[in-house]
Amino acid sequence: GGYASNPSVKQTVKDIVQWCKELGIYVIIDWHMLSPGNPNDATYSGAQAFFEEMATLYKNEKHVLYELANEPNGVQWPAVKSYHNKIISAIRRIDTETIIICGTPTWSQEIDKAAADPVDQPRNVMYTFHFYAGSHQSLLANVETY
Repeated sequence: GGYASNPSVKQTVKDIVQWCKELGIYVIIDWHMLSPGNPNDATYSGAQAFFEEMATLYKNEKHVLYELANEPNGVQWPAVKSYHNKIISAIRRIDTETIIICGTPTWSQEIDKAAADPVDQPRNVMYTFHFYAGSHQSLLANVETY
């Protein structure tokens, strides 16, 4: 399990961030969700405090990126966007520059929803789009507009 069910993994996250720094590679601090897929679920109530701590620790580390909700599912973009806005705001009070990656609904496949209605603070924000060439050809129409 991840941090939401096992907060002791936070030390592993810190260790990996340090190892990546030593190796000269980027690292994404990734808040993955599968079940429940709604980032606003009480299961994930520790997300804001977690990312505030990560932002405090790593705000000057150029190799760190934050992914706020990897693969939200069973929830629409307005709910995911609301979560992103809350966490982005918390991070930006501490760290104004680090790239933030925002997942999109349906396991990060509905990037068109985010493109049509972006988060409130879009500077240095990227949206996740999971595309599998063997099975997701129908998703291309969602992104061709943008």
